[in-house]
Amino acid sequence: MTVKIITDSGANAFMSSIDGIQQSSVPLTIRAGSLSWLDNGEVDIPKFISALKSTKDRTSTACPSVQDWMNSFAGADEIFVLTITSALSGTYNSAVQAAKIFTETHPDVRIHVFDTRSAGPQIRLLAEDVARMFNNGLNFDQVVETMKYRLRQTDLLFVLENLDNLANNGRINPALARIAHALKLNIVGTANDAGKFEMVGKTRGGKKMFSKLVKNMQETGYRGGRVLIDYVQNREKAEKLKQTILVVYPEAQVSLSECGGLCTYYAEDNGLMIGYEKN
Repeated sequence: MTVKIITDSGANAFMSSIDGIQQSSVPLTIRAGSLSWLDNGEVDIPKFISALKSTKDRTSTACPSVQDWMNSFAGADEIFVLTITSALSGTYNSAVQAAKIFTETHPDVRIHVFDTRSAGPQIRLLAEDVARMFNNGLNFDQVVETMKYRLRQTDLLFVLENLDNLANNGRINPALARIAHALKLNIVGTANDAGKFEMVGKTRGGKKMFSKLVKNMQETGYRGGRVLIDYVQNREKAEKLKQTILVVYPEAQVSLSECGGLCTYYAEDNGLMIGYEKN
């Protein structure tokens, strides 16, 4: 029996396996006028950011097609799909439709699609949970039921210096983007229970920012579990947050990774995305 974990590229998960379980990433597409980027893990991020900053054309994103998802299902018997929040993208609906069509012609294949109501590193934490549960002997139904709990026991925090793309795509109030830019604020946000952007604070940066971020994590239940930090062209900032976490929780497992194209598009230059476990 072949088990597969499938994410869309909003998870920044471009590896071929997770703890020995097959993993694949189905790419979204980012567009700016006549330019387009397939978010397949090979986007040249510095050139991508430069192109977005210099364009005067409208930018947008496009979710994977139903056929893209169906192609990713091929060859597996049990499939766990984790998508970026349905509040941000049509990716979840596309995956659900694909699963329905695929199982009609492959009745022995089992597929469950999770709307993570999140993005980036939180999705990867959840994908790791799926792999761990399967490796520990849980069957398909047990993994699905346990994941309903795990979705509530992980969280996402992000720090953004620029909110233009979120504002231009109707994800936040444009006034917030203008104020943040004018005052040179870093906006601290999360994905709420509905999977929508929710501001939880603001900071002008500096050393105090990192301790404030750890405090934000603690207030929502972080007690030293796994943390995945994704960054956009600012590994130094990500490393400083990692060290701040380790001062408080020396045994914490903290990993750093670079954002792919889609998360770079929304987090923008110098953005951070933090996925973490809660108690």
